[in-house]
Amino acid sequence: ATAQLFFDEALRLQPDFPKAQYNRANVRLSSGDPDGALADCDAALAGVRAEDERQMMRLSRSTMLMELGRPGDGWDDYEARLHPQFADATLFQSRGEPWTPDADLSGKTLLVFGEQGLGDEIMFANLLPDVVEALGPEGKLCLATEGRLTPLFQRSFPGALVGAHATFDVGGRSVRLAPFMENETGPDFWAPMGSLLRRFRRSVSDFPARGDGYLRPNPKRVAHWREELAAAPAGLKVGLLWKSALMNSARRRYFSAFEAWRPVLETPGITFVNLQYGEVEDEIAQAREAFGVSLWTPPGIDLKQDLDDVAALTCALDLTLGFPNATVNLAGACGASAWITSAPGAWPRLGAEHYPWYPQMRVFKADRLGDWAPMLQAMGEALRQAPDGLRRL
Repeated sequence: ATAQLFFDEALRLQPDFPKAQYNRANVRLSSGDPDGALADCDAALAGVRAEDERQMMRLSRSTMLMELGRPGDGWDDYEARLHPQFADATLFQSRGEPWTPDADLSGKTLLVFGEQGLGDEIMFANLLPDVVEALGPEGKLCLATEGRLTPLFQRSFPGALVGAHATFDVGGRSVRLAPFMENETGPDFWAPMGSLLRRFRRSVSDFPARGDGYLRPNPKRVAHWREELAAAPAGLKVGLLWKSALMNSARRRYFSAFEAWRPVLETPGITFVNLQYGEVEDEIAQAREAFGVSLWTPPGIDLKQDLDDVAALTCALDLTLGFPNATVNLAGACGASAWITSAPGAWPRLGAEHYPWYPQMRVFKADRLGDWAPMLQAMGEALRQAPDGLRRL
């Protein structure tokens, strides 16, 4: 709100200042005003001259369109991330032709690159069953994923060739390759995974309504974790995440202090399972000493590196709670029961009241950045009312 005052004053003094219009657009989006954000962003685009700034603004515009429930238009603008003059563009290299939305995939070989962060790579994979169907029985899907996701994706898409992508810094630009394809024929086409959304997920109605997931955890590891959880303290077993590993000044505004989770953590009859990787000793001690709650840490798992096992663990839990990160996305993609927190302007909701990517997931929204208490109080109350034995995989 304070930032908007300054942008308002800057635009009063110079109404045709594109950078101020663009910055105010982002403030408005985070304040829950996507219509005002889009109006400001369009005004900025009309006046901007530098191509790198134009593509930066297009990328932000894509999130505004998504928040307004126009994902098809949003995905079109989302292509700005690949423009060669966009400062943070990742350049993809492969044999074959770049895929376009009008390409006939039947009987073809398509190489799909995972991109962005882990959470997006997992979330965007929602469209892969549709891609497999479009390729048909004579076609072939090749998947270049983050290395920690390779076993999970190979199990989930057994007919695909799955390997790890590799990213290099070349002259200050990120270049992504699929080294496992070196000895393979083709592909006919290649595409970053997010680009395929332009064809397969142009509206919320294009998302499958079933919530049984599209990724398949290791059933033996699910059974293993159910045995481990049975030996944990009594009560519903609820996994918990509360912070990002990257907590710089830009990201910190999207996360509450651990203290705000008190209404959730003090829910009786729950054994909370720590799913938070990284340095968590202070929060675990705070939960024990200030809230009287002991967080149970699952034994023998690296919560950051063993993502295939993390996926199995979320499916053994009664419920996973947290913010939009890789672990919560894994739970959703595997069809596990999960509740997610959502900040104003969160584009993955695509303007819906739920998460279209994961129909079984329940969303708790904050009305304003920094005002987390009502959202977490609502989550705590819902947890108190949850029936014994939340749905398991």
